[in-house]
Amino acid sequence: MSNEDKALMDIARSCESFKLSINEWKVLYYATNSSTVSRISEQAKLPYSTVIDVIKRLLRNNITMHFVPNLSMLGLKYVFLLFSGPPSPTYPPYTLRVYRLLGKQIYPGVTGSYTGVLGLVPESHIPSYLKNFSCKPEFLVVGDEYKHWTPTGRLTRYDAALGIVVPNPEPLDEVILASMGPIVKWNKKWVDWIDLLIVYFKMKYAYTKLSEIHGSIRKVFGVEPPSRQLMSYHYRTHVSTLWSYNSIGYKLSQTLVPEKVYLFKGPHSKVIARTLTEAPSFYEALYNEEAGVVFSQPPSYIGPFFYTALSRSNVELPVGELLVESSRSLEWLSQEAVRYYKENNEWMDPSLQSERKQVN
Repeated sequence: MSNEDKALMDIARSCESFKLSINEWKVLYYATNSSTVSRISEQAKLPYSTVIDVIKRLLRNNITMHFVPNLSMLGLKYVFLLFSGPPSPTYPPYTLRVYRLLGKQIYPGVTGSYTGVLGLVPESHIPSYLKNFSCKPEFLVVGDEYKHWTPTGRLTRYDAALGIVVPNPEPLDEVILASMGPIVKWNKKWVDWIDLLIVYFKMKYAYTKLSEIHGSIRKVFGVEPPSRQLMSYHYRTHVSTLWSYNSIGYKLSQTLVPEKVYLFKGPHSKVIARTLTEAPSFYEALYNEEAGVVFSQPPSYIGPFFYTALSRSNVELPVGELLVESSRSLEWLSQEAVRYYKENNEWMDPSLQSERKQVN
C-alpha cells in the first residue's frame, strides 16, 4: 500500500472528511450545472425517483444546493468588512452574516478580537451601506467577482473506493495560471420585483418549486403574490437568464474542524481566492484585483495544499488566520426593501431602514 493510499484511509477514518455515497456524489456533481432535478437525473443516469430520494437524504444531512445568480446583472455586490470589536448594535439592510473572529493583533490597541460583516449590497448603495456603521472598518473588500466551491472544482476529486471528497493538488499550477485571467464585466439587466423574489427563494434552495414560492411570498414579505402563470413566465424569460450555477453547502464538525476566514491583500488576491475555491473546504470567496476574502473550514490534512497554493501567490495575510468564534445570519432582503423595490423598480437606500432582525 502506497503512502498516499494510507493517507486517504486515515482521512476516511477521521471525522474530518466529507463523506458521500457514489449516488450522492453524482447528484451533487451534476446539480452544479442542472437547473432542474430532471436534468440531474438525465446527466447522472439515475432514475428520477432515486435522485429525489438522494436529495432528501442530503437535505436531512444539511447538505444543500443553492441557485447562484449573476449578481452583476442584478446590480448587487458582496461586501466584507472587518472591524476591531463590535461596530454597531444593529446592522443595516442587505447584511447577510455577522462573524465574531479571533486573529492576530495588527497594531497596538487592537486586541485581536474582530467582527466580520458580510453584505449583499446594491452597488449604487455601497457608500450609504458603509455609513450605517458607527466606525470605519480595518479592512474592506468589495467583491467585483465572487465564487463558490462546487464538486466540479478542478482541485477536487472523489475517491469512490473510500467515499470521500479530497483535494486534488496535481493541476495546481495550471489552475493558478488560469486564475490570472481578468474579472469579467457584465451589463446590468432590468429586474422587476417578481424576478427578485424568485431569485431570493431559489438562492435558499435551488429546486424550490414556483408553487412553493408563491405560497411563501405573502408570509415572508407581506405582499400579495403575482399569479402562478405570471411567475412561470418571469422564471422562464428573466430569472433563468440570471442563473450562473448551483453551489453546494456543507459543513464538517465545527468542534473538530473550526471555520476560518482568510483575508488577502495584494496583486494576486483574485488568483489565490479563485484557486482555493476549486478545492473542497474552501466554500466561498469574494475578491477584486487587490483584495479578497475566503470563507473556509480546512481540516488539518489540507494544510500542505493550502500553504503550497499560498507560497505560489503574491499576496499578504494582513491579519493572519481568522478563527470563527461564532456567526449568525440575518435576512438580507427585508419586507421594506421588497415593497420599495415593487413600488419604485429600484433598490432601497439602506439608510431608510437601520435595524435588522437576527435569525438563527
